[in-house]
Amino acid sequence: MISSALKINMDASPKTEVEYLIVGQGLAGSLLGWRLLQQGKSILIVDPCLEQTTSRTAAGLINPVTGKRLVKTVNVEQYLPAAKLLYDELGCFFGEIFLHEKRQVKIFKSEGEIAQWEKRRNRPDYAPFLGESIHSEDRDYLKEDSLGGFEQKQCGYLDTVSLLDRLRAFFVEQGCFINSEVDLDELKIAEQAVQWLDCSIDKVVFCDGYQLQSNRWFSWLPLQPVQGEIFTLETDQQLPKEIVQFGKWLLPLSDGQFKLGATWQWSPLDEQPTEKAEVELLDACKEQFPKLKNARLIEKKVGIRPGTRDRQPFIGSHPHQPRLMVFNGFGSKGSLMIPWYSALFSRHLTKGDNLPETVDIKRHADGCPLS
Repeated sequence: MISSALKINMDASPKTEVEYLIVGQGLAGSLLGWRLLQQGKSILIVDPCLEQTTSRTAAGLINPVTGKRLVKTVNVEQYLPAAKLLYDELGCFFGEIFLHEKRQVKIFKSEGEIAQWEKRRNRPDYAPFLGESIHSEDRDYLKEDSLGGFEQKQCGYLDTVSLLDRLRAFFVEQGCFINSEVDLDELKIAEQAVQWLDCSIDKVVFCDGYQLQSNRWFSWLPLQPVQGEIFTLETDQQLPKEIVQFGKWLLPLSDGQFKLGATWQWSPLDEQPTEKAEVELLDACKEQFPKLKNARLIEKKVGIRPGTRDRQPFIGSHPHQPRLMVFNGFGSKGSLMIPWYSALFSRHLTKGDNLPETVDIKRHADGCPLS
């Protein structure tokens, strides 16, 4: 249920006293801000409005079962309904569809993957997500000697850029957005509040992705950022109707365009496109889809995923500075996970609900310096 208060612009200019300063307007910061506004809380979101960010680079793929071993995302049964509900709510509010449910096909790359699929498909907990097998006669992009593949259920993609643009405009209209950066030296932490410029703030929440590794209060958290590239191409050839996972992935869009991804690069993390990534992606595409060999490359995007070593997000309060908080580390599954965790964290902030030990940053508190 969307609060009617969200439709009222109470103050066209940023407030000088706010309960929550949210650093970063990626998907994490945006959805958390939306949740807090629904609960009648005052917020201020600060973001430098860069064209190339992790959330704006990501294709927003939602896929419950991933990897060579076909592992079901833990708690996906909670994540998926929460994601659909929130993205539908936002779609109704803004009059635009953001979540596009779409069939997906995964192509087998080895006999081992076939064995994993045979094992998983007989498990009741995997049944909602794994479909029937497909063979070369079923899809024209499968070669005769192909090992085939299978259909994946409850997949799709989030139009993240459109959603973030609409939310930014909404936050501006509500007087709770500033196009700027937060200089950490300008945060003055006191017992009663945090002062930033002329703003008095109850809690500061860092939602700024891999930048967390440069944050002197949270750099002790074991972030594991990885850089990746995603291309947008255009073709006059017929595209598959579904998302295709083939070691890489192809996401068909409209008007002959499609996205192609993704690469993984641990070092350097410089947000610069590389010739190696271009060769890797385009060669893989040509091998799997020969008809697309002349597709025109129209855009390259580079982003740094804020992954974590234990593959669980970082949520919670600094052990020694309780007014400083973090909502981060969702890696490549942010579109799926953030809606559920944003509801969980907003309840923690406003009602004191406990955080699960698996995501609470207290699990890493031993590595936090005393000062």
